[in-house]
Amino acid sequence: MLKLAWRTVRARKAGFAGAFTALVCALVLTVACGVLLESAVRTGTPTERYAAAPLVIGDSTRIPDAGPLTAELAGLPGVAAAVPELSFPAAVVTASGKVLSGPQGGPSLGHAWTSAALAPFRLTSGRAPAGPDEVLLDAATAARAGVAPGGTVRLATVEAPRGYTVSGLAAPPRELSRQSALFFSPGQAARLAGTTTGADAIGLTVRDGADLRAVTEQARRALAAAREHDGEASWSGPGVHTGDERGELEFSGAPGPGDGLSSLAGTTGVLSLFVAVFVVAGALALSVQQRLREMALLRAVGATTGQVRRMIALETLVLTVAAAVVGLPAGIGLAALLRGELVDRGVVGSDVPLHIGPTAPLTVLGGVVVTAQLAVWAAARRASRVEPTRALRDSSTPQPGVGRIRTGLGLVTLAVCGAVLAGSTDSRRGAGTAESMVLVLLLGVALLGPLIGRVASVAIAGPVGRLFPVAGFLASAALRAQPRRFAAAVTPLVLAVAFTGTVLFVPVVKAQANLAEDGRRLLADHVVQADGIGLPPEFAAAVRQLPGVAAADGLVSTTLLASADDSGRQGLDARIVDPQGLAELVDPGVTAGSLDGLRGASIALGQRSATALKAGVGATVRIEWPDGTDSTATVAAVYDRDARFADALLPASFAAAHTRDRLAPTVLVRSARGADLQQVGRELRGLVPAYPMARISDRADYDAARRHQQERATAVGRLLLGMISLFTAIAVVNTLMMATGERVREFALLRLAGTTRPQILRMMAWEGGITVVVALALGAAVTAAVLVPVCLALTGTARPALPGSQVAAVLGGAALLGVGTVLLTARLALRRKPGEAMGVHE
Repeated sequence: MLKLAWRTVRARKAGFAGAFTALVCALVLTVACGVLLESAVRTGTPTERYAAAPLVIGDSTRIPDAGPLTAELAGLPGVAAAVPELSFPAAVVTASGKVLSGPQGGPSLGHAWTSAALAPFRLTSGRAPAGPDEVLLDAATAARAGVAPGGTVRLATVEAPRGYTVSGLAAPPRELSRQSALFFSPGQAARLAGTTTGADAIGLTVRDGADLRAVTEQARRALAAAREHDGEASWSGPGVHTGDERGELEFSGAPGPGDGLSSLAGTTGVLSLFVAVFVVAGALALSVQQRLREMALLRAVGATTGQVRRMIALETLVLTVAAAVVGLPAGIGLAALLRGELVDRGVVGSDVPLHIGPTAPLTVLGGVVVTAQLAVWAAARRASRVEPTRALRDSSTPQPGVGRIRTGLGLVTLAVCGAVLAGSTDSRRGAGTAESMVLVLLLGVALLGPLIGRVASVAIAGPVGRLFPVAGFLASAALRAQPRRFAAAVTPLVLAVAFTGTVLFVPVVKAQANLAEDGRRLLADHVVQADGIGLPPEFAAAVRQLPGVAAADGLVSTTLLASADDSGRQGLDARIVDPQGLAELVDPGVTAGSLDGLRGASIALGQRSATALKAGVGATVRIEWPDGTDSTATVAAVYDRDARFADALLPASFAAAHTRDRLAPTVLVRSARGADLQQVGRELRGLVPAYPMARISDRADYDAARRHQQERATAVGRLLLGMISLFTAIAVVNTLMMATGERVREFALLRLAGTTRPQILRMMAWEGGITVVVALALGAAVTAAVLVPVCLALTGTARPALPGSQVAAVLGGAALLGVGTVLLTARLALRRKPGEAMGVHE
């Protein structure tokens, strides 16, 4: 049977070309995404500052009283030393006023010199810092800043920038690749970190020959005993980290090197897999359908149903293996090209390697093999069930029936989608649900393809046949006779229009909603953003003293854990604000309570956070702070403009003491009524020499920058969309060529019956036009079914403002692709002489 399948494939290269093309494209696209995803997953977060400490104790929150725990850990058998470590923002300001961040945009942090042994950093020149005005720099940062031991360097820390004397330089065994390290005396480090007893982590070094597993287990038991002693067993505490976990703890505030690639590759991979399944299934099913005459002959000469099915399955397997020879290397090459493009766009760091191993290609190949076998199973089952005595008749005139099971599944799928979409119009979470429905909607349309073909052939092709007696009549008759072929041609076009339209326009609607909400929420007329390091509290105080300024406040970012009586813990991205000037600067859209109540131990919650915590106005919320302590707060207000802003608002008098980083990434400024806005801007820019990290923008410039930022964020998505759209376009061309190319015998019979070549071309133009109209209508309906709920959930209106040029490009491109492919393939097919063409498939 395998030999027969191989001979069939070799003998019918042209007939299998379409299915082969679909398989190759599917493998190229999915292998590329699989390789990128595997590369992201295998890219760990290697530690840098903790390289000499095989065990690191810590968590996302600070250990408030690290002394007793450090002493207990230092006494464990096998532990050489237990070293507490503190980190806080600290960056070098160059002579030109540039604030140096870490390598590759990473953090620049200050530490106590006593923790340098965890790397270990070794002095390369100079001496350790001894006083509050001295700093020791890592050698790479000193080289970038152009300073040497004994010189003076200006540092931006949690305080206003000022000068420090460079006491020395140090370097670890391996150069820092993602951060800059500045070391201070223990007393100055404790002051800048805001704690004399706390630690962000405790690094353990072990003695030579010590059993690391035993030491790790002893450290875990010591931590469990400490939590039980403190009565905090229900709350998280510091844990024991080894291996790459140390790097994840070290860079807990920054994204991992492979995070961006993982997100993009994962999302694109899911979409690619879905598109590939549609395309492969459609192409293979159409390929089997076109061979019904051949299957009929085999059944007529005695072939059993099992033999026919096994032959088709083996043919598909041979075709898939042949496609893998081309598709797997091409997919790996595409992954390399995409990685290079993402590195150039700054989405992926250059330190993220492309991992090319057998896992991703073989996994994808296995998935494609299974998909292909499932795709031909249904078609082979139908082809093999034809009775031998009816085989030739049925293959010549296929029955136009529509499977009841398939139709039922399609109707149920669309009904479920309709119910989900109807309930997704009242929240941003519902908008995400509506967006995810596009794949299910397309599945429902594909299942109903034959039924749609029959209905469209009657509703559209019938009137066309009556209005245009020759070409229209022939087109109408052909569509009514072959609804399955019509459905096979419509489905990839629907996929192209709906998928492209949804992926292209949903981000447009989201961006419009976000910008509109930002505009309603932000009342400030000037925005100061930090570059390299945040803005210290002294900056906001200085702004308030400027003439013409009515209010100014920094939005200090912090993260915390919160819980209420009837809910689990929730992580919140919060902002620490000054309630006195808040109403002048932002309008978060309070729906319950009042921001006037944001005093003392209180909190304002965004609508999503309030819902998750089941906490309304007046409820008590328990908070676990970043410094390791916890408090209770009363909910003073609930607001609904929380998207892209903050899950919670906290008064500075309550939260500042518990915040490790008191720097504000943004300071909002509101001018006094009647003040000259340009003069206020000049006054603000006058503060830049003293605070070089400040970037001043008026409201117009700030809004323009936000729009530009949104466009940049969607640029990478459009790149990946373009890749998938190209694949979809190839699938459309491939399917239409298969559907039209198999009609050589039909065209020959028409010509022998007296039909001219121009009449056949006009017939195909009508068929192509009807196919495109139906596909565009269905694709637009699927896109609208997703866009309208998203728009209602985000903007409250059902009419999204879409760019007309892009809408025209999607619809016009699909129409041109569909009609053009049909006419070109028909013209090529008509080159054969009728007598010669009649024997093509014999």
